[in-house]
Amino acid sequence: MRVLNWKQMLLVLFIILSACYITFISVTQPLIGIDLEQNSNDEWIITQIKGESWADEKMIPVGAELISVEGAAPGEHYTVRMFGELENAKSFTVKGLNEKVSYSSINESTFLHWTLFIILPLLFLCATFWISKIVQSKVAKRFSANQLMLFFLLIALGYLSNSGAVRDDLYSIFLNSILFLISPVVLIHFLYNYFSELKVYWFSRKIYQVLYILVTLVTAVESYFLITTRYPPFFYHVPGTMLFILYIILFFIIFKGLSIYKDTSVGTVFKYMSVGMSVAFFPYIFLYLTPALTIHAKIIPLEIAAIFLIALPVTFMYLVTRERLIDIHFVIGRLRYYALLSALPSVFVPIMISMFVEKDLTMIDHLQIYLTTHLLLIILLSIKEILDFRLQKFLFVARYSYQESMHRISKEMKDQSNAVDLMKVMRKEIGNVLKVREMYIYSIHNERKMYCVYDPIPDDILNHFDDYFPNRHYDVGTILETGKGFGVIVGFTLDKITMLWCRGKKDYTSLNRDEKTYLQTVAQNANIAIENMNLIADLVKELRTLRSDQTHKYPTWLSRLLFTIAENQRKQLSIDLHDTVLQEQLYLYRRMDDLLSKRSDLPKTLDAELSMYKESLLDNIHLIRETCNELRPAFIEEIGLVHSLETLIEQYQLRSNFTVYFTSEGFNAKLDQEHVLSIFRIVQELLTNAMKHSNAKIVKLSLSNNDHQVMLLYSDDGKGMDYSFQRDLFSHIGLSGIEQRVNGLNGHLKIETAPDEGFKSIITFPYKVTKEVEV
Repeated sequence: MRVLNWKQMLLVLFIILSACYITFISVTQPLIGIDLEQNSNDEWIITQIKGESWADEKMIPVGAELISVEGAAPGEHYTVRMFGELENAKSFTVKGLNEKVSYSSINESTFLHWTLFIILPLLFLCATFWISKIVQSKVAKRFSANQLMLFFLLIALGYLSNSGAVRDDLYSIFLNSILFLISPVVLIHFLYNYFSELKVYWFSRKIYQVLYILVTLVTAVESYFLITTRYPPFFYHVPGTMLFILYIILFFIIFKGLSIYKDTSVGTVFKYMSVGMSVAFFPYIFLYLTPALTIHAKIIPLEIAAIFLIALPVTFMYLVTRERLIDIHFVIGRLRYYALLSALPSVFVPIMISMFVEKDLTMIDHLQIYLTTHLLLIILLSIKEILDFRLQKFLFVARYSYQESMHRISKEMKDQSNAVDLMKVMRKEIGNVLKVREMYIYSIHNERKMYCVYDPIPDDILNHFDDYFPNRHYDVGTILETGKGFGVIVGFTLDKITMLWCRGKKDYTSLNRDEKTYLQTVAQNANIAIENMNLIADLVKELRTLRSDQTHKYPTWLSRLLFTIAENQRKQLSIDLHDTVLQEQLYLYRRMDDLLSKRSDLPKTLDAELSMYKESLLDNIHLIRETCNELRPAFIEEIGLVHSLETLIEQYQLRSNFTVYFTSEGFNAKLDQEHVLSIFRIVQELLTNAMKHSNAKIVKLSLSNNDHQVMLLYSDDGKGMDYSFQRDLFSHIGLSGIEQRVNGLNGHLKIETAPDEGFKSIITFPYKVTKEVEV
């Protein structure tokens, strides 16, 4: 993890100290929750009691007059004078119905208030610290990442400051105002820098520069009013209006970028951001801020709206730390579908509640009930889908699950090599899942009354087929139902159709919609599998006709095609090993080398053990490199055939007991890459055979050419072999591959060997090949 610089340390210290102060205020000063209004007689009248507040618990009467606060006139208390609210008071007296009541020992808070104003904001702050730590450790060091962490922490501290702001603590009010105003500007600034690093520009940096100035002016004016404890009424809605304008600008920027770049490579990033910001800000803007500015009412409390802000750090952390993104189109589509399903039931819930509740519900109450019901239904439907996908196979009998049945059939199909066995598997599975009585599989000629049955079929069933299905032109998957059962077409050709017929279900019920869909899917999959089997069988027959009975050789073009495919696979495997496993081993080796060189305080036993592991890593690195070179000879195109063979021979001499004498005098042929690679593989296979089978002490290799052909000579003084069983020897000691490579280049292979007389091969092939094979 990177070390924080001094600016970051100061920011973290400021956030922690502010959080401690606000938490202390929230714990020691209960939310009194009394809203006041001064009438024409300069009397302070209680107009509203906030829910879940101390006054709500004590049932302070609305309409009563506030007589005094801590023994002084109400107007002398700063919260009454500045905000028309009674907070941060130890005692007060009210007058209602000619009776004065004094209240003291104000030190209680409800559990819900603790949860919404203290516990959740603190958890939110801890979560943002954790998310910021992940961003700092996993994201490459750049300016936009630092801005993203700053935005996370400002949002979290602003959420927590709301706990002190509702108590009219001046420092909390200042933090709450400035942090919520500055956060959208920081987010706009982050968007500019984040996309500029991606070379994407669609708005000017002057926008966030001007917004920084405006936010600074507004917060400076509010700071002056807070310091002087004279907060004029005209300024009450200025911060909220300013915040509403900032959000409009922010959403305009995001959705403008989405409309411009939605079809580009960064379009998905814009979609993620637009969804995350909509989830985070929609409740606050449209259910709290907009109603508060227009009709002076709030559909949801601020503390509830602020909970949705967690969507912002989660969204942006996901974007900057993940390489693969979830399918946002699928998620939005499912949520849209669930929202439509939940809309109508959610309308009926508030109507039913208003019919059975004696209290008259306001329009705000109805809207709150509707939104809560709608959101809960969407969440429940989403959870149900997840549970259905993950737990259904554990909660229900597997054989009655159509999806599990399809999985089983697919696995069984892979092991079948002919249509008859596949049909038996399908019949057994359908019988278990659908609980049918009797099941038959048959094929019938389309023109003549000729049946091909897999098992004996009763005559009444055969006659039934003729009576009810005179027209034998059906599509695969067609389901036919009669009084004697049902069938599904599993195969259809110009000559015949194949049907699976059942006498009916054991409970004598008809097929339902899911069962019909299941049968159609099974039939279509079985038909595809049978067609593939037939194609493979035809291909094998064709290849068998291509192979010569006398030489057991495939045509030249086929040999070259097969070896070209094999070389491409070797090349790709070599690249994959080099770019993944080898690089990871090198990284671990360098880290361990740095550890051993920089840590002089390590115990000697641990240092020795780590050094041993380091050497093991180095051996693995060499082994992987050697494997990569064998799969795809390094620089064979650059250094040429002769130098590649010399390198190969050196490698074999290091791990074998024979000595190789190699000569290439007189070799000056300019071969294409296919010839070069084939000769290299042939020498590689010959040396491998010598090391495994020959027990030779001396191996001789010679490479030469003349005007018409290239010649490769190989000989060793090993134990040789009986060449009278030529084909078996070719199969057992790997010479078949050499033979096919030579054949692929229109070459000729001659072998001379006998027991205890060594092994000799003469390979020749012409310069040019008439056909090129590319894969």
